[in-house]
Amino acid sequence: MNCLKTRSGLLLAFLLFPFAILAQKPTIKYGNVRMEELMMPVYTPDSTANAVVLADVGYTYVNSTINSFNLVHERHCRIKIFNKAALDEATVAIMYDDETITQIKGSTYLLENGKMVEFKLDSKAIFDEKVNARYRKKKFTLPNVKEGAVIEFSYTIRSDSFTFFKEWEFQSKYPVLWSEYTARVPQQYDYRIESQGYNSFFVSEKKEETGGTLYHWVMKDVPAFEDDQYITTADDYISKVKFQLKGVQYPGSFYKPVLSDWEKVTKVIYEDDGFTSSIYQTGFLKDKIKQITAKHTDPVSKSFALTLFLKNAVKWNGLNRMFPAQSPKILLEKKTGSSADINLLLVGMLRDAGLPANPVILSTRKNGRVNEYYPMIDNFNYVIASVRIDSTDLLLDATDPYRPAYLLPERCLNSKGRLIEENRVGRWINLENYLVFASKAANISLSINNGKVSGTATVYEKDYSAANTRAQLAEANSKDDYVKGKYKVAGLTITDYSLENLENIDTTMVTQLSFEYDAEDTPGILYINPILFNSFNGNAFKAKHRTYPVSYPTLTDLKTTVTVAVPPGYAIEELPKPAKYNLSEDGAKFTYLIGQVGDKIQLRSIISFNKTMFLADEYEGLKAFYAAVSAKLTEQIVLKKINN
Repeated sequence: MNCLKTRSGLLLAFLLFPFAILAQKPTIKYGNVRMEELMMPVYTPDSTANAVVLADVGYTYVNSTINSFNLVHERHCRIKIFNKAALDEATVAIMYDDETITQIKGSTYLLENGKMVEFKLDSKAIFDEKVNARYRKKKFTLPNVKEGAVIEFSYTIRSDSFTFFKEWEFQSKYPVLWSEYTARVPQQYDYRIESQGYNSFFVSEKKEETGGTLYHWVMKDVPAFEDDQYITTADDYISKVKFQLKGVQYPGSFYKPVLSDWEKVTKVIYEDDGFTSSIYQTGFLKDKIKQITAKHTDPVSKSFALTLFLKNAVKWNGLNRMFPAQSPKILLEKKTGSSADINLLLVGMLRDAGLPANPVILSTRKNGRVNEYYPMIDNFNYVIASVRIDSTDLLLDATDPYRPAYLLPERCLNSKGRLIEENRVGRWINLENYLVFASKAANISLSINNGKVSGTATVYEKDYSAANTRAQLAEANSKDDYVKGKYKVAGLTITDYSLENLENIDTTMVTQLSFEYDAEDTPGILYINPILFNSFNGNAFKAKHRTYPVSYPTLTDLKTTVTVAVPPGYAIEELPKPAKYNLSEDGAKFTYLIGQVGDKIQLRSIISFNKTMFLADEYEGLKAFYAAVSAKLTEQIVLKKINN
């Protein structure tokens, strides 16, 4: 991707308009560790914290000399380690691409015999590792780190690209006492600055100086960020600021937009040779494309057939990418590639088949959301294919062989993506399909003889539920291990099972189970738990409060139907009561119906989540919903022996 690089005209601008580049007096001084920091036994506001960030200070500015200038980012961090669970903070990894990392320092401070002892990082313990074709990382581990230690490190990053100032995170997985960031922006540069998070600034300053603008932010006493599976990524909610260059204006010249709006961002991406190369290098596949599409007449089936071909021909290597790293011909020879390698080739094949196909760039859930109001090119990390059929965008991804062509991987279900047409015009499209659920239905029959419960279950899984089960089965050591692990219930033995439609990904997957277990009993009384194989996690939310939303990748529909044959000589002593719970105007619903029909007890349970996001002010209700449903699903049927 093209970035703004050093050039003589810009260097002249710096020389003609001098700009203060010396750092302000640092908030903390390297090596000046206080005895009270070493002796701190616990962080009182959060006594469960395994560590606390004492200070994290960053400073970004432009450094100019007669011969060159570059963007400089300095960081100095100090952390108190309370226990063994935080010892991994001693290992620091700094990711970089076209940058230079210098002036790495690190120290560990311990209290020994009442005195502070410093152990310095040896330069020979600093390693440089290749991450992938684009990124490398500097990695080091601070020496002799133990419980009670204070560690600190500092480093400097230099870059000749000015598109992005370094973003700064004020929050971490541990509490932060003081986080400070200063950015000095030259007047020639116009940056878009985006801040996010749920914590307030202690200091937020903007000051015009000779030659530019100084930004200064401080947060203090920032609580730890608690990550969980019910958010897209911590990166969406953690308190931070980030920058992207909108434009430049040199002295005596007009303003030049760089990435000032989405159309410019779209154009920069589409005109990158790496992005379009895979789309236009499909000539060697023309005969194959004709062979595949000749069997189909409508555009949907043609699209699905080409997607299925790529799914079977190439294996995704697990890398989420927006730009390809290899040509289509090499991709098919090696039979493995990134999401960009695979899906941009799919766009090209669809176009060669005469279909109106275009790429759609997006941000995966773990990469974070895309803010439509802030054109940021680094928001995106993935690309899929789209075919326009009538007034609908058919979205396709060829990286996962275990799901139907119409079903995007959950990692892609992150609000909206940006479709880029051949004329370089872009538009937003929804990535989430609210007609598709993670659907699972179980029909269970139970009979009781001499205190032993025998049963059968038929489990039907569709769409996301089926796709995930097929993928998990492919990763399992054996089908036996998977089935007995997934349907594990204390005291229950699975005596037989079968799996239907495992290979046919376009159909409902069916699991048949036979099982038995001993009923819980006291003299003359049997206790039966009818809801077996319950996948509902009632302990999902334990925190008292939540400041950010709960986000699910898909809508969910879980149905369970149970029939219990009352054994001869027994009568119903007690049944659970029917119940209905409704949250957020049917955003989440639970229905529990139970009754007696002849000598049988029939029960039906339905849990449905009809929206994928619950806001922070809905958290208390959602937490209560989970607790109530979980409690209901564990209620037992009580049967009593009849005295003749």
